[in-house]
Amino acid sequence: MNLIELKIGRDAESGKLCVTIGGKTVLAGEPDSVPKSVSREHVCLTVSSEGLMILQNLNIENDLYVNSYGVERKRIQQGDRIELGSDHYQLGWDLLEKFFRLADIRPLEQVWKDFQTEKLQLQIKERRFGVLRSATGLLTTAAMILGFMEGSGNGVSLRLVLYIIMGVVSLLFLFIAWRSASRVPLRQQQLEEETRRRYSCPACGSLFTMQSYDLLRQMKKCPHCGALIIK
Repeated sequence: MNLIELKIGRDAESGKLCVTIGGKTVLAGEPDSVPKSVSREHVCLTVSSEGLMILQNLNIENDLYVNSYGVERKRIQQGDRIELGSDHYQLGWDLLEKFFRLADIRPLEQVWKDFQTEKLQLQIKERRFGVLRSATGLLTTAAMILGFMEGSGNGVSLRLVLYIIMGVVSLLFLFIAWRSASRVPLRQQQLEEETRRRYSCPACGSLFTMQSYDLLRQMKKCPHCGALIIK
C-alpha cells in the first residue's frame, strides 16, 4: 500500500518545478530554474507504508539518473543523488521534504515492549512480596492454635519459638516493606519518564502520548509535524 505518490516535472509556462500530489499541483523554485530537458511529468515517486521509496521514469524518452547512473525504475533512499533530464537537473531532498516527511516508528515497538515488560516485573515483585508477607499471618495462627492446646512444657517452648520466629520475620518484612514502599513507586515513575523520552517521533522528536504501539500504528501522520508514519 502506497502512502504517497508524487509526479514530478517542469511547468512549461513558468519553468518551475511542478509537483502533483493527491490531485493537487504545486510549483516550486524560481522561474526558469528547471531546464527544458525535464518534461511536464518526468518521474513518479511513490512511498509505501513500509517506507519503501520507488522512483519511476514516466517516459522512455526522459533521462533519469540516480547516483550518476541512468535508470528507468529504482528503489531509492534519502541522500541519493537524483538528476532529471539531459541537463542533469538535481532534485534535492530539501525540496522533496517540503512535500513529505517520513517517520519510521518501527523501532518504537521494542521501546513499548521493554516498558511493558519491566512494568509487569514490578507488579509481580509487589504481589510476590504480598504473598510472603502473608506468612506472618500463618505463623500467628499457628501460635494461637498452640495457645489453646493442653500439653507439656514442650508445647510452651514450641509456642515461644514460633512467637520469636514470627516477631523476627515480621520485623524483616516490615523493613523490606518500608524500603519497597518508596523504591517501587520511584522506579515506576522513572520508567514512565524514560519511556516518554524515547517514545517520540523520529522526524521531529516530539513526544507521543503513552498509548500502546498497536494504537500508535493506527496513526497515518505525526500529530506534531505531519510526517508520514512508516510502520
